[in-house]
Amino acid sequence: MLLHKNFHIPNDVVTMVPKRSDWASLPPLGYLTVSETSLRAGLRFPPPTVLVEILRRCGVCLSQFSYRAMLVIVGLISLFRDRGVVLTPEHLSRMERLTSDM
Repeated sequence: MLLHKNFHIPNDVVTMVPKRSDWASLPPLGYLTVSETSLRAGLRFPPPTVLVEILRRCGVCLSQFSYRAMLVIVGLISLFRDRGVVLTPEHLSRMERLTSDM
């Protein structure tokens, strides 16, 4: 599939095109919704464990992240990884405290 090739999605990941009656916030059981813009922002499958943990801690699902939010999170994960550090929700919490006073 072109989608699998363009975004490096493993062949064993099942994809489907939503029907007009489908809602991104209510994916079928066993599925999750992902926008093309999230894939363009750098989201890959399986998603990094740290991303799943951040989403869980924030109480949001993957489809709720905007393109820009996905760019920032994937960029931070990559930056931390390049420096030999694993980004954690605690790191993000500390960053928020640094910027909330500005």
